[in-house]
Amino acid sequence: MIDPRDAPCKGVRIVEFATMVSGPFAGQMLCDLGAEVIKIEPVSGDPMRAMHPKQGDLPAFFQQVNRNKKSVSLDLKDEADREAARNLCLQADVIIENFRPDVMDRLGLSYESLRGDNPGLIFASITGYGSEGPYKDRPAYDHVIQGLVGVMDDFGQYSDDKAPVPVRNFLVDKVASTTLTQGILAALLARERNGGTGQTVSVSLLEAYAALMLPAIMINHTFQNEDAERIRKIDMYHPIRTQDGYVIGHIQTDAQFEGMCRTADRDELIGDERFKDAWSRMTHYESLWAEMEKGTSKQDTRTVIEKAAKYGVPLAPVNTIDDFFSDPQVRYNKTWFDIEDPDYGTIRNLCYPVRFGTSQIRIEHRAPRFCEHQDEILNK
Repeated sequence: MIDPRDAPCKGVRIVEFATMVSGPFAGQMLCDLGAEVIKIEPVSGDPMRAMHPKQGDLPAFFQQVNRNKKSVSLDLKDEADREAARNLCLQADVIIENFRPDVMDRLGLSYESLRGDNPGLIFASITGYGSEGPYKDRPAYDHVIQGLVGVMDDFGQYSDDKAPVPVRNFLVDKVASTTLTQGILAALLARERNGGTGQTVSVSLLEAYAALMLPAIMINHTFQNEDAERIRKIDMYHPIRTQDGYVIGHIQTDAQFEGMCRTADRDELIGDERFKDAWSRMTHYESLWAEMEKGTSKQDTRTVIEKAAKYGVPLAPVNTIDDFFSDPQVRYNKTWFDIEDPDYGTIRNLCYPVRFGTSQIRIEHRAPRFCEHQDEILNK
């Protein structure tokens, strides 16, 4: 009998052949949901272990995408180690891998080679561009995909020199990981419904990022007929100054516009023809926020935020990371939490962002040291 308070994926065993961010972040999310994740590392370790800063031998970024896992190192060029890896795969519910296409085939660890002995296996892969096609063997990293998808060029249209602007975060990798996690959970549900038969699940960095980022960017490419309406690019994102920082907000409704005018002490703008309705405001966003800044720049951030809340305006301070950690709503939500580790001291984590009514998620363990669980896993 399953305890309804258990984490949703308790009892699911995952073997992860993945390094860097895409793949490992998916494994961490499934770990947070209660799965046992065995991370198979090369003899040199996941390259992320070389990153800084570190506490002792534990890198901060490695910790942020590998918590709760168990670490085993195997040399997949060695026959005995390949056999050990195969045995683990035959006991797994899910395999996660982010090698280039065909690598798992060459190692004798493909889905086709495993499914006969493990028919319920979910074999989940992340590739750069897909498993087929002209780019399938090319290496891919986060900002490479950002360039290919067209987002950097679009962001650059809002800069003064029109130079391409990247998102300075591993967003592509994490989007692909999140997408893969959705696919894995769907495949596990399908297995429950179809008598226990597994399947492959595959995600490319290219398609995952395009699916996330392009819906708003490709609006002028949605209707393909020649007489379709086209609009100019609209920059909706305008941080504005206060006496001691910046705030950023969004105005959609007439009530929000009037509330923002009162927040900025610019009541005289109510009735201005440039801002008379939602579309007029959108086509004059730069002017709108420049006018609001004339009022907010004479007030401190706290006053502006309190007035915005009073008038129902969606507005927030432009925080530093330290500001975020001390924000009262963030602290109330327990969006972050610290764990105390006897070897590495206090380690700060972000919560798993989905809240369940009954199921309980416990994030209690740091990322593993290299080979920390070698004997526990291989000598079972």
